[in-house]
Amino acid sequence: MGDKLKILFVCKGNIFRSVTAEYSLRKYLFDNNINDVIVSSAGIEAKKEKINPFLKNSLKKLGILVNNHRQRKITKKILEENDEIIAMGKDHKEFIEKRFGMKVSLFNKFALNKDTPILDIEDCVVDYKHHEDAVEKFIEGTVKHIHTLTPKVYEEVRFRNFLFLDFISGKIKHRGGFPFRPLYESKNSVAFMSIDIPSKGDGHILVVPRRKYVRLEDIPKIELNDLIESVSIVGRTLMESHGGYNLLLNNGESAKQTIQHTHFHIIPRNDRDGIKIEVWKRDKFSKEKFLALNKKYLRYINKIVNSRD
Repeated sequence: MGDKLKILFVCKGNIFRSVTAEYSLRKYLFDNNINDVIVSSAGIEAKKEKINPFLKNSLKKLGILVNNHRQRKITKKILEENDEIIAMGKDHKEFIEKRFGMKVSLFNKFALNKDTPILDIEDCVVDYKHHEDAVEKFIEGTVKHIHTLTPKVYEEVRFRNFLFLDFISGKIKHRGGFPFRPLYESKNSVAFMSIDIPSKGDGHILVVPRRKYVRLEDIPKIELNDLIESVSIVGRTLMESHGGYNLLLNNGESAKQTIQHTHFHIIPRNDRDGIKIEVWKRDKFSKEKFLALNKKYLRYINKIVNSRD
């Protein structure tokens, strides 16, 4: 979407969990002199309410002031303006996915690799309006959880979005100190070795656009042509010493795309290398279903082609 990574935290009212996440990450970015990230928050309801004084006090102990915070209710525009949308609870995640058709990750998924929610006060404190001590204790515990795990969340989000840009710019190396060394560079693309090499394999090369595009179809024609030419050059090089190669592209989360930067995998192959790229069970297929699928995809393709005229 741009040179800066935009992260949005979402909860219900935008006065507790998402606020804590937003301002904890703001402080982390400031303390670590990170200036290529923009962070904000919003709520799925965001009815006019004031921030609980206990929350203000808990955050103030951490050097965080939220006196100028203004509630926001999520809109499609707000969601589309951000690269990563992080929900604090499962209800927020489900609401956005159902209402707006957009994929959302949970805070705890990034922080702990667990699909668990960060619960609200009313979910955990019985008769919370009359038990201030319990509310204060709950708020302090939740703030500590979010604040402590903020660096981990940031690292995971950056990995998903900036990994290849950080490689290309020289900011980081591969895991374990393995060097990043481009194999081939063009005006709009870079090819390099991955350290994720198949067992008994003979390498694994990635080809990526220099600029970050999440999906293949997002790439402008000139840059796409350059990218495909680079893939072809690497492929022809591998054919000098191998019997063939597999070319893979994971495009979209349902296709198991984890890095939000389009990239081709090129895996050199030889006979009896034992690598199994994809194995699926093929069910019996009727001619009628085959023709119906053809018709469906033809309709989609014509729609796309005609929209470009």
